[in-house]
Amino acid sequence: MPPIKSHLPATGKPLDLEVSHLRKAYSSNAILVDGIVGESTQHTFSSRVFGGGYRIHMFSFAAWKQDGDAVRNSEMLLSRAIPNASDFQYKLTNYSYHRFRVLLSNDGTRAIVLEGVDASDCPQDLADTAKSFLNPVAVAHVRFGTLTLNRGLKLFFGNTKWNKLDVQVSITADREEFQAEAVRLAEKLIDHEREIGSRVSKFVVESVLAEYEYEDLDAQDLRSRLVLEGLHFSETGCVEFWFTDGGLWGDHSLVIRMDTDEQMSFSVEG
Repeated sequence: MPPIKSHLPATGKPLDLEVSHLRKAYSSNAILVDGIVGESTQHTFSSRVFGGGYRIHMFSFAAWKQDGDAVRNSEMLLSRAIPNASDFQYKLTNYSYHRFRVLLSNDGTRAIVLEGVDASDCPQDLADTAKSFLNPVAVAHVRFGTLTLNRGLKLFFGNTKWNKLDVQVSITADREEFQAEAVRLAEKLIDHEREIGSRVSKFVVESVLAEYEYEDLDAQDLRSRLVLEGLHFSETGCVEFWFTDGGLWGDHSLVIRMDTDEQMSFSVEG
């Protein structure tokens, strides 16, 4: 695989390019890192320094190492300059191997790509780690059954019954296990499934009626149109109930968020 380029302008200082946007402190000495591209979403944004003319590509390493060091499984976010052209294919393949010369942030969580470096073979310990990423991680829960890890989203996903409805459930991941606080919240909610389900259903209907106060909408009709599709348990203490929008917002999702005090809020997502 040919090395990945970083299209920094000849007159530009890469450290300034990154710090101007992300306000991170970096080492002034470049180092070599080998890494495996993770599943996290890759995206670009425009650069306004040095007159623009290029974009910044953001991606992550799910595992990486410096020469001679042990593999680190902590995620590292990387940025590199790419051409400001709509047809440039910037995305890197998930779990592909790359070697870069970078400026590393002082906390070891971010890096600026200066250039790609030719590397014929992936270090064996890093290759073994990459292989393990391809194996699905499934964890059993006594109430929700088997949930499978999506490493990029850092969530476990599965399907369950909630008040006799088939819904998707997601729980925040802590590496390859459930996030303990998220599971505690999930189990607490289950103990009051019928009561909370009734409150949430009433709240989503009232919220939609409030948004459409000048429209002739029927509450009973809305209860049948707004269908609960998913539950998400967050480590922050928030539980999210995801509903269909009944065609009122062009097939977006309606989200009811319940905090640790069981106070609820309404939003339209997607």
